Amino acid sequence: MKSLSEDAIHRQGGDLRGLAGDTYLDLGTCVNRYGPPSAVRVALRELDVQRLRAHPYEADSLFRATYANYLSVDPELLVSGRGITEFIRVLARLLPPSEVAVVTPDYTDSIRWFRNHLPPSDGGIDTVATRLARIAEGMARYSYVVVSNPNNPLGLHIPPADLAEVCRANPSSTLIVDEAYVDFLGGGRRQSMAWAGLSNVVVLSSPNKLFGIAGARTGAMWTANAQLRTAVAAQRLNWPLSYVDSVVAIAALRETGWAERTLTRLLANAEAMEGLLARRYEGVVRGAPVHYRFVASADPQRDYDELVRAGVVVRVFGEDQAGRVPGLRITAPTDDEFPLLAAALAG
Repeated sequence: MKSLSEDAIHRQGGDLRGLAGDTYLDLGTCVNRYGPPSAVRVALRELDVQRLRAHPYEADSLFRATYANYLSVDPELLVSGRGITEFIRVLARLLPPSEVAVVTPDYTDSIRWFRNHLPPSDGGIDTVATRLARIAEGMARYSYVVVSNPNNPLGLHIPPADLAEVCRANPSSTLIVDEAYVDFLGGGRRQSMAWAGLSNVVVLSSPNKLFGIAGARTGAMWTANAQLRTAVAAQRLNWPLSYVDSVVAIAALRETGWAERTLTRLLANAEAMEGLLARRYEGVVRGAPVHYRFVASADPQRDYDELVRAGVVVRVFGEDQAGRVPGLRITAPTDDEFPLLAAALAG
């Protein structure tokens, strides 16, 4: 029997350190498993090691310009940093804790650093409508409301026009949107709330998931609120990005054709995976427009262990964790990996 991780519920996706002795198919991290694009390998091979001697003075500005071009936004409205997580922690330090709430379930660091939670009223599984209603209720009560869209872990996506309407109705409250997975939607980055052009919106984004470069920590915060932008930028380290991280991200961001091709395959596999999951589990959140699926479960640890024994690792959430819904989050595999998942689910 394979050695199981006893604390898997308390680990983030992709952390396999508690599993010993075997090779696993890791579907617990919501990255594009076709990544990184080959251009990243070329960029690393051709990297000028002499550039590592000096501090990375240009890494920030070069990444910001490239990412702004990719997002089709004004680079002056972006603050770059080491992934979305850094901005969540900076905002948690800057904003009054009593004035911030997060609509749960949500991303690990959001529910960890923002203590006011807005969970489903009946404790059940959310829908797009119920999440939108809680965002509206939250913005009427709090100065800041945090939400992931598409939602992590459920995969539900609220149309940006609906969110914009809520923001306009609550001009004294700011919506902070974690858009880590917006690139996986049809229309991709044009589904971003940055396109709404509202002053009471903050968008957190990163190229790490779509391009399969989560090991390179890059991301950005967009907001038209100059005061908040300045305050967040001042909280960063002297050199927000390393030279190597910048090289990797810039090389990846230029591979938009690769991203479109692999995303088409990934979303097709996600749809096929949903069918397999529905045959085995009752609690599948169906029709999510992203590359992962959530399975609600009364005994997620049991379900997790069964898949680990079959060689597949997924993300598991426990019922005793604040801001969570008990269940599994499973990322779509590549074409070559799909038979391994299918066999595990059939076992």
